[in-house]
Amino acid sequence: MSFRLAAGIFVPFAVAGLLASCEKAPENQTGGEDRLIPSVTVTAGQAGETSLTFNLAPVNAAEVKYLVQPASEQAPGATAVMSDGKEADPTESKDYTEEGLVAATDYVIYAAARNSEGLTSLVAEAEMTTAAHVPVYPEITLSDVKIDGTTASFTYTLSSAESAYYLYLPSTEDEPSAEDLSSGGTALSTETFETVVIEGLSYSTSYVLYAVAKNADGYSSVASKPFETDAAPVDPPAVGDFYYSDGTWSSGNESPVSGKTVIGVVFKTGAAESDRSDYSQAGLDNVNGFAVALENVSTVIDHGWYTQNVNSFGFSSQAFDCTSSDQDDFSGYYNSLALKSAAENAFGSLTSDNCPAIYYSMVFFDDEYASPESSTGWYLPSLGQLKALYDVKDTVYSSLDIVGGKDLSALVSDDMYWSSTVVEATSGESVYCTLFRDSELEIVQETNLNRLRYVRPVLAF
Repeated sequence: MSFRLAAGIFVPFAVAGLLASCEKAPENQTGGEDRLIPSVTVTAGQAGETSLTFNLAPVNAAEVKYLVQPASEQAPGATAVMSDGKEADPTESKDYTEEGLVAATDYVIYAAARNSEGLTSLVAEAEMTTAAHVPVYPEITLSDVKIDGTTASFTYTLSSAESAYYLYLPSTEDEPSAEDLSSGGTALSTETFETVVIEGLSYSTSYVLYAVAKNADGYSSVASKPFETDAAPVDPPAVGDFYYSDGTWSSGNESPVSGKTVIGVVFKTGAAESDRSDYSQAGLDNVNGFAVALENVSTVIDHGWYTQNVNSFGFSSQAFDCTSSDQDDFSGYYNSLALKSAAENAFGSLTSDNCPAIYYSMVFFDDEYASPESSTGWYLPSLGQLKALYDVKDTVYSSLDIVGGKDLSALVSDDMYWSSTVVEATSGESVYCTLFRDSELEIVQETNLNRLRYVRPVLAF
């Protein structure tokens, strides 16, 4: 028996059977009257970084398989393709995609077909090269950091990230590298972007939050967000507490805070019920308390050929009908501002000559012992404030003694202190003065406004 090849050449059947075993198929597609020769064509298609798409077009096939190998590897025979290859549709031309390849690499697609009688085609092949890899670096974005005391929280977004990490450091430390972040930071989820909470921070401390994302191509830029924790909660002041130049206070039962300057002692806590003062003029939303200065006002006057230490002053060169006359109110700030304004209106400015008690308590003393911005600044207390100070004098004196301050105890009858409370006009031109005796607070209506009395400033904070 024999079959016909192209151009009318006949080959004995025994030789034709060797096509399958020797893997050499004839060029024509018929084998005599009933034998069909299988074949498959491979056509290159699109190349991606890690994939190749190609077309397989089978003819006279009952089975088709293909292999994709690096071009550097030995080419397989038809038997190897049919035994190790992936199956393809033997009935029609189709596109196939091979995934998981290496970028910028030469590959060969091998294919073979077999018909229903077991005759195997020659190996068809096509060369393709995967595309060069284009790096896609990850990105990470941090939202604003929210602060609650010593707890911080933040959210973030990721793009093209396989992993991500965050780290927070005091703002005084250097920014970490991406490598340091990934090795020493805390891992962030790349699937659910839940709010991240950081606890156990220190009060009143500046930090910087850092974050980085990573994938096979490398690291993102290091993202950063500065933040600062809240100030430590402050205990309300107590009578006898030390009041500092920075506007803070601490317990008078303990030593003053190292490195801070005590400028007063608290003699009243909270706001007073009877007080005409508008503390918003000093920028105060609320009043935490009142503090008395450590010392009386004192100055040195240079007379040219000699100097004179002066620690007592007149009240004013004339009476001003502008203050509160309530003996019990806390309107010292109101009174002092009113007297200052009256002197400016009457004389053009407030000086040590036209209203000494107000000038030395509000202007001179504040230059010598600068008051915090979070206070009213120093002023001349009202009679009601001096009464309140006398009621707690033992506690205040104890704190004054610790910091080397001077108490208000009277040694002689002239050791009186001006108040800013003017006696009602029906009583004539007079101002209330006080004498701090151990047994009682003596109150005097001073009619001589030029008489020299002590000035002990106070402030509200």
